[in-house]
Amino acid sequence: MSWEDTLKELREQYIRGSSERLANIDRALDILEIQPTDENALRDLRRVFHGLGGSGKTYGFDQVTEIGLWCEQECDHLLKDKIAPTLSQLNRWRQSSEELRKAFELGRRDYQPAEKISEPAQVALQPFQILVIDDDPDICRSLSSLLQDEGMIVRTANNKASALEAIDQLMPDGMIVDVLLGDDSGYELVELIRNLPGGDAPAILMISTLSRFHDKVESLSCGSDGFFEKPVDWEVLTQRLRYLLLRDRHDPPRILSVEDDEDQAAFLRAVLQSAGYQVRVCGDPNQFEADLISFRPDLVIMDIILPEITGIDLVRYIRQHEQYTTLPVLFLSMQGQMKDRIETVRAGGDDHLVKPVAPGLLLSTVAARIERSRFLRSLMDRDGLTKLLTHTAFLERARAVVGQKTRKGHRNAVLVLIDLDHFKKVNDTYGHMVGDRVLAGLASLLRRRLRQTDTIGRYGGEEFAVLIDDLKKSEAVRLMNRLLEEFSHFEHRAPNGKSFYVTFSAGIAMLNRRMSLGQWIEATDKALYAAKNDGRSRVFAA
Repeated sequence: MSWEDTLKELREQYIRGSSERLANIDRALDILEIQPTDENALRDLRRVFHGLGGSGKTYGFDQVTEIGLWCEQECDHLLKDKIAPTLSQLNRWRQSSEELRKAFELGRRDYQPAEKISEPAQVALQPFQILVIDDDPDICRSLSSLLQDEGMIVRTANNKASALEAIDQLMPDGMIVDVLLGDDSGYELVELIRNLPGGDAPAILMISTLSRFHDKVESLSCGSDGFFEKPVDWEVLTQRLRYLLLRDRHDPPRILSVEDDEDQAAFLRAVLQSAGYQVRVCGDPNQFEADLISFRPDLVIMDIILPEITGIDLVRYIRQHEQYTTLPVLFLSMQGQMKDRIETVRAGGDDHLVKPVAPGLLLSTVAARIERSRFLRSLMDRDGLTKLLTHTAFLERARAVVGQKTRKGHRNAVLVLIDLDHFKKVNDTYGHMVGDRVLAGLASLLRRRLRQTDTIGRYGGEEFAVLIDDLKKSEAVRLMNRLLEEFSHFEHRAPNGKSFYVTFSAGIAMLNRRMSLGQWIEATDKALYAAKNDGRSRVFAA
Protein backbone atom coordinates (compact mmCIF):
# COMPACT_ATOMS: atom_id res chain seq x y z
CA MET A 1 0.00 0.00 0.00
CA SER A 2 1.32 3.44 -0.93
CA TRP A 3 1.73 6.25 1.60
CA GLU A 4 -1.22 8.14 0.09
CA ASP A 5 -3.42 5.04 0.40
CA THR A 6 -2.31 4.56 4.00
CA LEU A 7 -3.09 8.17 4.88
CA LYS A 8 -6.48 7.93 3.16
CA GLU A 9 -7.35 4.80 5.11
CA LEU A 10 -6.26 6.39 8.40
CA ARG A 11 -8.39 9.43 7.63
CA GLU A 12 -11.44 7.25 6.99
CA GLN A 13 -10.83 5.48 10.29
CA TYR A 14 -10.57 8.86 11.98
CA ILE A 15 -13.91 9.96 10.54
CA ARG A 16 -15.57 6.70 11.63
CA GLY A 17 -14.14 7.15 15.12
CA SER A 18 -15.47 10.70 15.37
CA SER A 19 -18.93 9.42 16.32
CA GLU A 20 -17.55 7.78 19.45
CA ARG A 21 -15.55 10.89 20.36
CA LEU A 22 -18.60 13.10 20.02
CA ALA A 23 -20.66 10.63 22.06
CA ASN A 24 -18.04 10.79 24.80
CA ILE A 25 -18.32 14.60 24.82
CA ASP A 26 -22.10 14.39 25.14
CA ARG A 27 -21.82 11.79 27.89
CA ALA A 28 -19.42 13.94 29.93
CA LEU A 29 -21.61 17.01 29.45
CA ASP A 30 -24.70 15.08 30.62
CA ILE A 31 -22.87 14.17 33.83
CA LEU A 32 -21.64 17.72 34.39
CA GLU A 33 -25.12 19.16 33.93
CA ILE A 34 -26.34 16.94 36.77
CA GLN A 35 -23.17 17.22 38.90
CA PRO A 36 -20.99 20.21 37.84
CA THR A 37 -18.40 19.42 40.53
CA ASP A 38 -17.64 15.96 39.08
CA GLU A 39 -13.92 16.44 38.39
CA ASN A 40 -13.54 13.02 36.71
CA ALA A 41 -16.16 13.94 34.13
CA LEU A 42 -14.38 17.24 33.48
CA ARG A 43 -11.07 15.42 33.05
CA ASP A 44 -12.69 12.97 30.62
CA LEU A 45 -14.10 15.90 28.65
CA ARG A 46 -10.70 17.57 28.57
CA ARG A 47 -9.07 14.35 27.34
CA VAL A 48 -11.46 14.12 24.38
CA PHE A 49 -10.89 17.76 23.45
CA HIS A 50 -7.12 17.24 23.81
CA GLY A 51 -7.23 14.30 21.40
CA LEU A 52 -9.23 16.23 18.83
CA GLY A 53 -6.93 19.23 19.13
CA GLY A 54 -3.88 17.08 18.48
CA SER A 55 -5.25 14.94 15.66
CA GLY A 56 -7.73 17.06 13.70
CA LYS A 57 -5.27 18.99 11.56
CA THR A 58 -3.23 15.83 10.97
CA TYR A 59 -6.15 14.40 8.98
CA GLY A 60 -7.17 17.63 7.27
CA PHE A 61 -9.71 18.92 9.82
CA ASP A 62 -8.23 22.28 10.78
CA GLN A 63 -11.45 23.46 12.41
CA VAL A 64 -11.54 20.35 14.61
CA THR A 65 -8.10 21.23 15.94
CA GLU A 66 -9.08 24.85 16.60
CA ILE A 67 -12.24 23.88 18.49
CA GLY A 68 -10.48 21.11 20.40
CA LEU A 69 -7.66 23.40 21.54
CA TRP A 70 -10.02 26.16 22.65
CA CYS A 71 -12.22 23.80 24.65
CA GLU A 72 -9.22 22.05 26.16
CA GLN A 73 -7.85 25.38 27.42
CA GLU A 74 -11.18 26.19 29.06
CA CYS A 75 -11.16 22.82 30.83
CA ASP A 76 -7.55 23.41 31.92
CA HIS A 77 -8.43 26.71 33.58
CA LEU A 78 -11.32 25.16 35.50
CA LEU A 79 -9.27 22.18 36.64
CA LYS A 80 -6.34 24.38 37.68
CA ASP A 81 -8.52 26.73 39.73
CA LYS A 82 -10.79 23.88 40.93
CA ILE A 83 -13.89 25.66 39.64
CA ALA A 84 -17.02 23.89 38.44
CA PRO A 85 -18.25 24.79 34.93
CA THR A 86 -21.21 27.14 34.70
CA LEU A 87 -24.34 26.39 32.73
CA SER A 88 -23.27 28.87 30.05
CA GLN A 89 -19.94 27.08 29.66
CA LEU A 90 -21.69 23.74 29.34
CA ASN A 91 -23.93 25.25 26.66
CA ARG A 92 -20.88 26.61 24.80
CA TRP A 93 -19.36 23.12 24.86
CA ARG A 94 -22.62 21.70 23.56
CA GLN A 95 -22.46 24.19 20.72
CA SER A 96 -18.81 23.28 20.11
CA SER A 97 -19.81 19.62 19.92
CA GLU A 98 -22.33 20.47 17.19
CA GLU A 99 -19.69 22.49 15.34
CA LEU A 100 -17.34 19.51 15.53
CA ARG A 101 -20.07 17.23 14.13
CA LYS A 102 -20.65 19.61 11.22
CA ALA A 103 -16.89 19.92 10.59
CA PHE A 104 -16.60 16.15 10.28
CA GLU A 105 -19.60 15.96 7.95
CA LEU A 106 -18.29 18.80 5.80
CA GLY A 107 -14.78 17.36 5.73
CA ARG A 108 -16.14 13.96 4.75
CA ARG A 109 -17.63 15.49 1.58
CA ASP A 110 -15.19 18.22 0.62
CA TYR A 111 -11.78 17.13 1.91
CA GLN A 112 -8.83 18.42 -0.09
CA PRO A 113 -5.34 18.24 1.47
CA ALA A 114 -4.07 21.73 2.14
CA GLU A 115 -0.58 20.49 1.47
CA LYS A 116 0.46 17.37 -0.37
CA ILE A 117 2.38 15.08 1.96
CA SER A 118 5.03 13.20 0.07
CA GLU A 119 5.62 9.58 0.94
CA PRO A 120 8.36 9.20 3.54
CA ALA A 121 11.17 7.42 1.75
CA GLN A 122 13.12 4.57 3.26
CA VAL A 123 16.87 4.83 3.26
CA ALA A 124 17.95 2.72 0.32
CA LEU A 125 20.48 0.05 1.21
CA GLN A 126 23.36 0.13 -1.24
CA PRO A 127 24.47 -3.20 -2.74
CA PHE A 128 27.58 -4.72 -1.23
CA GLN A 129 30.86 -4.21 -3.08
CA ILE A 130 32.88 -7.45 -3.31
CA LEU A 131 36.44 -7.98 -4.53
CA VAL A 132 37.42 -11.50 -5.66
CA ILE A 133 41.21 -12.04 -5.70
CA ASP A 134 42.19 -15.27 -7.46
CA ASP A 135 44.53 -16.08 -10.34
CA ASP A 136 42.13 -18.74 -11.69
CA PRO A 137 39.90 -16.99 -14.27
CA ASP A 138 37.26 -19.76 -14.12
CA ILE A 139 36.81 -19.25 -10.38
CA CYS A 140 36.62 -15.48 -10.84
CA ARG A 141 33.92 -15.85 -13.49
CA SER A 142 31.79 -18.41 -11.66
CA LEU A 143 32.08 -16.65 -8.31
CA SER A 144 31.29 -13.26 -9.87
CA SER A 145 28.16 -14.69 -11.47
CA LEU A 146 27.04 -16.29 -8.20
CA LEU A 147 27.55 -13.13 -6.13
CA GLN A 148 25.92 -10.91 -8.74
CA ASP A 149 22.86 -13.17 -8.56
CA GLU A 150 22.85 -12.31 -4.85
CA GLY A 151 22.59 -8.62 -5.74
CA MET A 152 26.24 -7.74 -5.05
CA ILE A 153 28.61 -5.69 -7.19
CA VAL A 154 31.71 -7.73 -7.97
CA ARG A 155 35.20 -6.76 -9.11
CA THR A 156 38.06 -9.18 -9.69
CA ALA A 157 41.85 -9.12 -9.37
CA ASN A 158 44.33 -11.86 -10.26
CA ASN A 159 47.33 -10.81 -8.15
CA LYS A 160 48.47 -8.62 -5.26
CA ALA A 161 49.27 -5.59 -7.40
CA SER A 162 45.88 -5.47 -9.16
CA ALA A 163 44.11 -6.14 -5.84
CA LEU A 164 45.80 -3.18 -4.14
CA GLU A 165 44.99 -0.99 -7.13
CA ALA A 166 41.31 -1.97 -6.89
CA ILE A 167 41.29 -1.34 -3.14
CA ASP A 168 42.92 2.06 -3.65
CA GLN A 169 40.00 3.02 -5.91
CA LEU A 170 37.34 1.77 -3.48
CA MET A 171 37.59 -0.22 -0.26
CA PRO A 172 35.14 -3.11 -0.75
CA ASP A 173 32.64 -4.38 1.80
CA GLY A 174 33.93 -7.91 1.39
CA MET A 175 36.78 -9.87 -0.20
CA ILE A 176 37.40 -13.47 -1.22
CA VAL A 177 41.13 -14.12 -1.39
CA ASP A 178 43.00 -17.16 -2.68
CA VAL A 179 45.89 -18.23 -0.45
CA LEU A 180 48.22 -18.90 -3.41
CA LEU A 181 48.60 -15.86 -5.66
CA GLY A 182 51.06 -15.60 -8.52
CA ASP A 183 53.08 -12.71 -7.07
CA ASP A 184 52.59 -13.13 -3.33
CA SER A 185 50.97 -15.06 -0.49
CA GLY A 186 47.30 -14.39 0.17
CA TYR A 187 48.11 -14.38 3.89
CA GLU A 188 50.53 -11.49 3.45
CA LEU A 189 48.04 -9.63 1.27
CA VAL A 190 45.29 -9.90 3.91
CA GLU A 191 47.71 -8.78 6.62
CA LEU A 192 48.65 -5.79 4.47
CA ILE A 193 44.99 -4.93 3.85
CA ARG A 194 44.19 -5.04 7.55
CA ASN A 195 46.92 -2.45 8.16
CA LEU A 196 45.50 -0.03 5.57
CA PRO A 197 43.24 2.86 6.64
CA GLY A 198 39.76 1.35 6.82
CA GLY A 199 41.20 -2.12 6.23
CA ASP A 200 39.70 -3.43 9.45
CA ALA A 201 36.15 -3.06 8.09
CA PRO A 202 35.78 -5.51 5.14
CA ALA A 203 34.70 -9.11 5.64
CA ILE A 204 37.49 -11.32 4.24
CA LEU A 205 37.21 -15.03 3.43
CA MET A 206 40.16 -17.11 2.19
CA ILE A 207 40.05 -20.08 -0.17
CA SER A 208 42.80 -22.59 -0.95
CA THR A 209 43.70 -26.04 -2.22
CA LEU A 210 45.79 -26.38 0.94
CA SER A 211 43.99 -28.42 3.55
CA ARG A 212 46.41 -28.60 6.47
CA PHE A 213 45.23 -27.57 9.92
CA HIS A 214 48.11 -25.09 9.94
CA ASP A 215 46.65 -23.26 6.94
CA LYS A 216 43.28 -22.68 8.59
CA VAL A 217 44.91 -21.17 11.68
CA GLU A 218 47.29 -19.15 9.48
CA SER A 219 44.32 -17.65 7.67
CA LEU A 220 42.79 -16.59 10.98
CA SER A 221 45.97 -15.14 12.43
CA CYS A 222 46.54 -12.93 9.38
CA GLY A 223 43.15 -11.29 9.90
CA SER A 224 40.69 -13.17 7.69
CA ASP A 225 37.18 -14.05 8.85
CA GLY A 226 37.09 -17.61 7.53
CA PHE A 227 38.82 -20.33 5.51
CA PHE A 228 37.33 -22.58 2.81
CA GLU A 229 39.10 -25.50 1.18
CA LYS A 230 38.88 -26.02 -2.59
CA PRO A 231 36.74 -27.34 -4.16
CA VAL A 232 34.60 -24.85 -2.31
CA ASP A 233 30.94 -25.33 -1.49
CA TRP A 234 30.03 -21.94 -2.93
CA GLU A 235 26.57 -21.92 -1.38
CA VAL A 236 28.06 -22.29 2.11
CA LEU A 237 30.70 -19.63 1.37
CA THR A 238 28.07 -17.20 0.08
CA GLN A 239 25.92 -17.78 3.14
CA ARG A 240 28.88 -17.07 5.42
CA LEU A 241 29.82 -13.95 3.45
CA ARG A 242 26.31 -12.56 3.61
CA TYR A 243 26.19 -13.17 7.36
CA LEU A 244 29.45 -11.25 7.82
CA LEU A 245 28.27 -8.40 5.61
CA LEU A 246 24.93 -8.01 7.33
CA ARG A 247 26.22 -8.18 10.88
CA ASP A 248 27.11 -4.46 10.86
CA ARG A 249 23.90 -3.37 9.20
CA HIS A 250 21.91 -2.67 12.32
CA ASP A 251 18.42 -4.00 12.79
CA PRO A 252 15.84 -1.31 12.03
CA PRO A 253 15.79 1.14 14.94
CA ARG A 254 13.03 0.52 17.48
CA ILE A 255 10.74 3.40 18.45
CA LEU A 256 8.37 3.33 21.42
CA SER A 257 5.46 5.74 21.00
CA VAL A 258 3.72 6.56 24.30
CA GLU A 259 0.38 7.86 23.07
CA ASP A 260 -3.13 7.11 24.37
CA ASP A 261 -4.94 8.72 21.44
CA GLU A 262 -5.50 5.94 18.92
CA ASP A 263 -5.74 8.22 15.89
CA GLN A 264 -2.54 10.07 16.73
CA ALA A 265 -0.79 6.77 17.48
CA ALA A 266 -1.94 5.32 14.15
CA PHE A 267 -0.55 8.32 12.27
CA LEU A 268 2.83 8.14 14.04
CA ARG A 269 3.04 4.40 13.42
CA ALA A 270 2.24 4.79 9.71
CA VAL A 271 4.83 7.54 9.19
CA LEU A 272 7.60 5.77 11.09
CA GLN A 273 6.96 2.30 9.68
CA SER A 274 6.91 3.71 6.16
CA ALA A 275 10.52 4.78 6.77
CA GLY A 276 11.56 1.33 7.97
CA TYR A 277 11.41 1.78 11.76
CA GLN A 278 10.05 -0.83 14.15
CA VAL A 279 7.27 0.80 16.16
CA ARG A 280 5.47 -0.21 19.34
CA VAL A 281 2.65 1.91 20.77
CA CYS A 282 2.20 2.11 24.53
CA GLY A 283 -1.32 3.41 25.15
CA ASP A 284 -1.33 2.70 28.90
CA PRO A 285 1.32 4.45 31.01
CA ASN A 286 1.12 1.55 33.48
CA GLN A 287 2.65 -0.67 30.78
CA PHE A 288 5.48 1.73 30.02
CA GLU A 289 8.14 0.06 32.18
CA ALA A 290 7.33 -3.39 30.76
CA ASP A 291 7.52 -2.07 27.17
CA LEU A 292 10.78 -0.27 27.94
CA ILE A 293 12.38 -3.51 29.16
CA SER A 294 10.97 -5.93 26.57
CA PHE A 295 11.13 -3.70 23.46
CA ARG A 296 14.48 -2.00 24.24
CA PRO A 297 13.70 1.10 22.13
CA ASP A 298 16.32 3.24 20.42
CA LEU A 299 14.07 6.28 20.86
CA VAL A 300 10.90 7.21 22.77
CA ILE A 301 8.20 9.55 21.45
CA MET A 302 6.31 10.80 24.49
CA ASP A 303 2.97 12.56 24.62
CA ILE A 304 2.69 14.93 27.58
CA ILE A 305 -1.00 14.45 28.41
CA LEU A 306 -1.66 10.84 29.40
CA PRO A 307 -4.25 9.23 31.68
CA GLU A 308 -3.29 8.99 35.37
CA ILE A 309 0.32 10.15 34.86
CA THR A 310 2.04 12.70 32.65
CA GLY A 311 4.68 11.99 30.04
CA ILE A 312 6.98 14.34 31.96
CA ASP A 313 6.82 12.03 34.99
CA LEU A 314 7.59 9.00 32.82
CA VAL A 315 10.69 10.70 31.44
CA ARG A 316 11.83 11.61 34.93
CA TYR A 317 11.61 7.90 35.69
CA ILE A 318 13.75 7.09 32.63
CA ARG A 319 16.46 9.54 33.60
CA GLN A 320 16.81 7.97 37.05
CA HIS A 321 18.28 4.84 35.48
CA GLU A 322 21.83 4.78 34.18
CA GLN A 323 21.12 2.32 31.36
CA TYR A 324 18.80 4.89 29.74
CA THR A 325 21.27 7.76 29.86
CA THR A 326 21.67 7.92 26.08
CA LEU A 327 18.06 6.98 25.21
CA PRO A 328 16.66 9.95 23.24
CA VAL A 329 13.16 11.19 24.11
CA LEU A 330 11.03 13.38 21.83
CA PHE A 331 8.06 15.11 23.42
CA LEU A 332 4.84 15.90 21.56
CA SER A 333 2.63 18.75 22.75
CA MET A 334 0.16 21.29 21.50
CA GLN A 335 1.01 24.84 20.46
CA GLY A 336 1.14 27.39 23.22
CA GLN A 337 2.03 24.99 26.03
CA MET A 338 5.23 26.90 26.86
CA LYS A 339 5.16 25.82 30.51
CA ASP A 340 5.04 22.18 29.43
CA ARG A 341 7.94 22.73 27.05
CA ILE A 342 10.07 24.12 29.86
CA GLU A 343 9.14 21.14 32.04
CA THR A 344 10.11 18.68 29.31
CA VAL A 345 13.61 20.14 29.21
CA ARG A 346 13.92 19.91 32.98
CA ALA A 347 12.71 16.31 32.91
CA GLY A 348 15.42 15.30 30.44
CA GLY A 349 13.72 15.49 27.05
CA ASP A 350 15.95 15.81 24.00
CA ASP A 351 13.58 17.57 21.64
CA HIS A 352 10.06 18.94 21.43
CA LEU A 353 7.67 18.68 18.48
CA VAL A 354 4.32 20.43 18.14
CA LYS A 355 1.19 18.59 17.08
CA PRO A 356 0.25 18.10 14.34
CA VAL A 357 3.79 17.25 13.33
CA ALA A 358 4.72 17.15 9.64
CA PRO A 359 6.00 13.69 8.54
CA GLY A 360 9.22 15.15 7.12
CA LEU A 361 10.07 16.99 10.33
CA LEU A 362 9.24 13.93 12.44
CA LEU A 363 11.45 11.62 10.38
CA SER A 364 14.41 13.99 10.17
CA THR A 365 14.30 14.63 13.93
CA VAL A 366 14.02 10.93 14.75
CA ALA A 367 16.88 9.99 12.41
CA ALA A 368 19.19 12.68 13.78
CA ARG A 369 18.51 11.77 17.41
CA ILE A 370 19.00 8.02 16.86
CA GLU A 371 22.25 8.56 14.96
CA ARG A 372 23.62 10.77 17.73
CA SER A 373 22.51 8.33 20.42
CA ARG A 374 24.22 5.41 18.71
CA PHE A 375 27.39 7.43 18.33
CA LEU A 376 27.37 8.32 22.03
CA ARG A 377 26.75 4.70 22.99
CA SER A 378 29.66 3.60 20.83
CA LEU A 379 31.90 6.07 22.66
CA MET A 380 30.68 4.90 26.05
CA ASP A 381 31.21 1.24 25.13
CA ARG A 382 34.85 1.79 24.09
CA ASP A 383 37.91 2.10 26.29
CA GLY A 384 39.60 5.44 25.63
CA LEU A 385 43.16 4.09 25.38
CA THR A 386 42.77 0.83 23.48
CA LYS A 387 39.49 1.55 21.62
CA LEU A 388 38.34 -1.93 22.65
CA LEU A 389 35.07 -2.71 24.41
CA THR A 390 34.88 -1.75 28.06
CA HIS A 391 34.53 -4.41 30.74
CA THR A 392 30.77 -3.84 31.01
CA ALA A 393 30.17 -3.79 27.25
CA PHE A 394 32.22 -6.96 26.79
CA LEU A 395 30.26 -8.80 29.48
CA GLU A 396 27.01 -7.79 27.77
CA ARG A 397 28.22 -9.43 24.55
CA ALA A 398 29.40 -12.51 26.47
CA ARG A 399 26.03 -12.78 28.20
CA ALA A 400 24.30 -12.71 24.80
CA VAL A 401 26.59 -15.50 23.54
CA VAL A 402 25.71 -17.65 26.56
CA GLY A 403 22.02 -17.03 25.92
CA GLN A 404 22.32 -18.02 22.25
CA LYS A 405 24.32 -21.12 23.15
CA THR A 406 21.66 -22.18 25.64
CA ARG A 407 18.94 -21.86 23.01
CA LYS A 408 20.81 -23.21 19.99
CA GLY A 409 23.95 -25.00 21.12
CA HIS A 410 25.31 -25.75 17.65
CA ARG A 411 28.28 -23.36 17.37
CA ASN A 412 31.57 -23.45 19.27
CA ALA A 413 32.31 -20.45 21.45
CA VAL A 414 35.68 -19.74 23.08
CA LEU A 415 36.52 -17.24 25.82
CA VAL A 416 40.13 -16.06 26.13
CA LEU A 417 41.54 -14.02 29.00
CA ILE A 418 44.94 -12.39 28.37
CA ASP A 419 47.16 -10.86 31.03
CA LEU A 420 50.39 -8.98 30.29
CA ASP A 421 53.35 -10.51 32.15
CA HIS A 422 55.14 -8.37 34.76
CA PHE A 423 53.28 -5.27 33.60
CA LYS A 424 53.71 -3.49 36.94
CA LYS A 425 57.46 -3.71 36.41
CA VAL A 426 57.04 -2.05 32.98
CA ASN A 427 55.17 0.87 34.57
CA ASP A 428 57.61 1.16 37.47
CA THR A 429 60.69 1.01 35.24
CA TYR A 430 59.66 3.00 32.18
CA GLY A 431 56.66 5.03 33.34
CA HIS A 432 52.92 4.84 32.75
CA MET A 433 53.03 6.56 29.35
CA VAL A 434 55.25 3.77 28.03
CA GLY A 435 52.99 1.23 29.70
CA ASP A 436 50.01 2.77 27.90
CA ARG A 437 51.82 2.34 24.58
CA VAL A 438 52.36 -1.35 25.38
CA LEU A 439 48.64 -1.77 26.10
CA ALA A 440 47.70 0.04 22.90
CA GLY A 441 50.17 -2.11 20.95
CA LEU A 442 48.59 -5.36 22.13
CA ALA A 443 45.11 -3.99 21.43
CA SER A 444 46.17 -3.06 17.90
CA LEU A 445 47.57 -6.55 17.32
CA LEU A 446 44.35 -8.18 18.51
CA ARG A 447 42.24 -5.95 16.25
CA ARG A 448 44.41 -6.71 13.21
CA ARG A 449 44.80 -10.45 13.71
CA LEU A 450 41.37 -11.47 14.93
CA ARG A 451 38.26 -11.74 12.80
CA GLN A 452 35.52 -9.15 12.47
CA THR A 453 33.11 -11.55 14.16
CA ASP A 454 35.35 -11.90 17.23
CA THR A 455 34.65 -9.64 20.23
CA ILE A 456 37.62 -7.99 21.94
CA GLY A 457 37.54 -6.06 25.19
CA ARG A 458 39.80 -4.50 27.77
CA TYR A 459 38.84 -6.62 30.76
CA GLY A 460 40.90 -4.79 33.38
CA GLY A 461 44.08 -2.74 33.76
CA GLU A 462 46.44 -5.02 31.81
CA GLU A 463 43.90 -7.75 31.09
CA PHE A 464 42.16 -8.32 27.77
CA ALA A 465 39.31 -10.65 26.85
CA VAL A 466 38.31 -12.18 23.54
CA LEU A 467 35.16 -14.02 22.43
CA ILE A 468 35.86 -16.28 19.47
CA ASP A 469 32.95 -17.85 17.64
CA ASP A 470 32.95 -21.07 15.63
CA LEU A 471 36.47 -22.25 16.51
CA LYS A 472 37.62 -25.46 18.20
CA LYS A 473 39.72 -25.41 21.34
CA SER A 474 42.84 -26.68 19.55
CA GLU A 475 42.48 -24.01 16.87
CA ALA A 476 42.04 -21.30 19.48
CA VAL A 477 45.16 -22.46 21.35
CA ARG A 478 47.21 -22.41 18.18
CA LEU A 479 45.88 -18.98 17.22
CA MET A 480 46.72 -17.49 20.62
CA ASN A 481 50.20 -19.04 20.54
CA ARG A 482 50.77 -17.37 17.17
CA LEU A 483 49.68 -14.03 18.63
CA LEU A 484 51.91 -14.57 21.68
CA GLU A 485 54.89 -15.31 19.47
CA GLU A 486 54.28 -12.22 17.36
CA PHE A 487 53.70 -9.91 20.31
CA SER A 488 56.76 -11.18 22.20
CA HIS A 489 58.93 -9.98 19.28
CA PHE A 490 57.45 -6.46 19.34
CA GLU A 491 60.18 -3.96 20.13
CA HIS A 492 59.04 -1.38 22.70
CA ARG A 493 61.02 1.80 23.29
CA ALA A 494 61.80 3.37 26.66
CA PRO A 495 62.21 7.19 26.99
CA ASN A 496 66.00 6.74 26.95
CA GLY A 497 65.82 4.84 23.66
CA LYS A 498 66.42 1.47 25.24
CA SER A 499 64.49 -1.47 23.74
CA PHE A 500 62.50 -3.96 25.78
CA TYR A 501 60.05 -6.78 25.12
CA VAL A 502 56.84 -7.90 26.81
CA THR A 503 54.95 -11.20 26.79
CA PHE A 504 51.51 -12.26 27.92
CA SER A 505 49.79 -15.28 29.43
CA ALA A 506 46.41 -16.52 28.23
CA GLY A 507 43.68 -18.83 29.47
CA ILE A 508 41.11 -20.45 27.20
CA ALA A 509 37.80 -22.17 27.95
CA MET A 510 35.08 -23.54 25.70
CA LEU A 511 31.44 -22.79 26.46
CA ASN A 512 29.12 -25.70 27.00
CA ARG A 513 25.34 -25.63 27.29
CA ARG A 514 25.37 -26.23 31.03
CA MET A 515 27.58 -23.22 31.79
CA SER A 516 26.44 -19.89 33.11
CA LEU A 517 28.45 -16.79 32.24
CA GLY A 518 30.04 -16.84 35.68
CA GLN A 519 31.11 -20.47 35.30
CA TRP A 520 32.57 -19.79 31.86
CA ILE A 521 34.61 -16.86 33.16
CA GLU A 522 35.72 -18.89 36.17
CA ALA A 523 36.95 -21.75 33.96
CA THR A 524 38.88 -19.32 31.76
CA ASP A 525 40.33 -17.56 34.78
CA LYS A 526 41.63 -20.84 36.18
CA ALA A 527 43.33 -21.61 32.86
CA LEU A 528 44.95 -18.15 32.90
CA TYR A 529 46.30 -18.63 36.43
CA ALA A 530 47.63 -22.04 35.45
CA ALA A 531 49.55 -20.40 32.59
CA LYS A 532 50.97 -17.75 34.92
CA ASN A 533 51.89 -20.28 37.61
CA ASP A 534 53.69 -22.40 35.02
CA GLY A 535 56.13 -19.61 34.25
CA ARG A 536 54.07 -17.12 32.19
CA SER A 537 54.42 -16.38 28.46
CA ARG A 538 52.24 -19.33 27.53
CA VAL A 539 48.68 -20.35 26.66
CA PHE A 540 46.64 -22.84 28.72
CA ALA A 541 43.22 -24.28 27.89
CA ALA A 542 40.73 -25.52 30.47
